Formats: sequence, structure tokens, C-alpha cells
Amino acid sequence: MWSLQGEAGSFAPAGWSHLEVPALTRVQGVRMKLVINTLVDERFDPVKGKKAALNFYQMEDTIAASGLIITEGTVLLADLAVAADLPLRILEKNNPHVLRDVLPKGTAIYGLNYTTSSKEALAMVEKQEKYTTALAVQYQKRRKQVLSFMPDPTTHSATTYVVRSGDYLGKISSRTGASVSDIRKWNKLKGNTIYPGQKLTVWKPKGAKVTTMAVAAAIVKKEEKEVAAVRTSKNENFLSYEVKPGDTLWSIAQKFPGVSADNLKSYNKMNELIKAGEHLKIPTQMITDYSPEKYPAAQ
Repeated sequence: MWSLQGEAGSFAPAGWSHLEVPALTRVQGVRMKLVINTLVDERFDPVKGKKAALNFYQMEDTIAASGLIITEGTVLLADLAVAADLPLRILEKNNPHVLRDVLPKGTAIYGLNYTTSSKEALAMVEKQEKYTTALAVQYQKRRKQVLSFMPDPTTHSATTYVVRSGDYLGKISSRTGASVSDIRKWNKLKGNTIYPGQKLTVWKPKGAKVTTMAVAAAIVKKEEKEVAAVRTSKNENFLSYEVKPGDTLWSIAQKFPGVSADNLKSYNKMNELIKAGEHLKIPTQMITDYSPEKYPAAQ
């Protein structure tokens, strides 16, 4: 009694075998001119696989040839099932050598009890070609969409930044010159959460100098100076900003990335009118580059 052994596509013995005829390895199958690729593994073909195993071990071949072979081109297995009025799962069960949803040109198909005319076969081939073309178009569209998020590789080069303890996106932006939004986009980050040891891809113009630690320190010092009027509340969920002469809600919001003038109005339950000396609450969770180091308590 014949039975199936192993996994399709493997290099180990697989396909049809019985007590006197072991299954063939991939190399042995190819030597017997069987087709073995990502679409078909003919070691599992109910006829070709058994014949190849018998012939390889020089045993009498008593297997009768059968099956439908469409020579016009590649067709979809589902189209054959519809044409033969047969459930697709039955067709798949009868043809374990077919690994995907397509039947390559010249591959045998079994259990159909149906013969296609040349016209019907050509129509199936044409439909499959349209299906393949549509998939290729969809792939190229998706590829362009992904690449659109990245700078032109002819003018920019990608570097890897390893996150260190105490890093946050704003600090990494200062060190690398890349904006926080770009760093998020390039690394598919949905929020601001990063962790030590994480590797981030950062694109830089070719020939651009890496920001030195001295320059980075100066940038951080400048940022700290800009928020010198900020003090941390006992409630760590918000900061308190003291309004200075000439301040507007818009100018204050610009000091805190992610916060808008409308956010300030809503959170502080106020209108556009503000006055020097007034304290505004700013939720830390709204600040996209928030860290205690960047927004220290006022001295």
C-alpha cells in the first residue's frame, strides 16, 4: 500500500513510498526528472511520484498514467474546481503535489472527471495571467508606498542609532539632526516609547557631519534655557508654566511639541486672554519629547 511521507519541498525523503520502495530525496527526485519548486513537488504526484520511485529503485512499474494536463499555460486551481463543479478542498486533497493555488503549465491534475476544451483552457490561462498582473501591480504600488517614507538613497544614507539609557526622541533628534516625526516614520513608531539597546534607523544627507557631543550639549542647554520658566508640579502629570510679558497661547504652545493653543485653552478652562505672572497647566502626556531632563524644575 502506498502512503505519503515527509514534507513537500524538503531535501529529506518525501513523497510516495511503500514497504519495498522508500520515498525519494529532493536530489533523487530531480535525477528522475521530477519538478520540485515552490509551486509543485512531483514526488507527491499520485502517478509521477510513484513511477519515479519505482524506476529509481529499478522495480517493475505497474502504475497506469492518468490525469489531466493543461498545456496552454498556468491556470488557477479554483477555476478548474468551478469548471468541474467540484469543491476546491476535494481537488486539493486529490493533488498533494500542487503546493499553491495555481497549476503550472504541464502539471497533471487528478480526480476531475472533466475534460476542458482548448478554448476553455485558454480562457483560464488568460484569467490567471490577469490575476498575476494585478498582484504585480499591487506589489509595486505597496513597494512605492513604503519607499516613499524613506529619503532618496542616492542623496541620503541610513545609519543605525542605538538607544542609550536616558534617551528620548527629542534628544536623539538633537543629536542626529533628524526630526522626531521622521524618526517615528522611519522606524514605524506609533508613540514616543523607546528602550535602551533599541536600534533606530536614521537617514542623513550624504556628506553631512555627525553632530558632535559638544554641539548636542549646546542644543540641549538652549532647550533648557527656553523652558527655564517651567516648573514641575507636585502632580507629575503636568507642568506649570509662568506666563511672561508678550506671551500668547500660540507662542507658549510652540515651546512644547505636541501641545496646541487649543489644548492649553481646553486644559486650563480659559479663553485667549492671558496675563504675565499667570500659571498654565501643561499635561506631560501631550508633550511628544517630554523627559524630566529636558523640562527640569525651575530653580
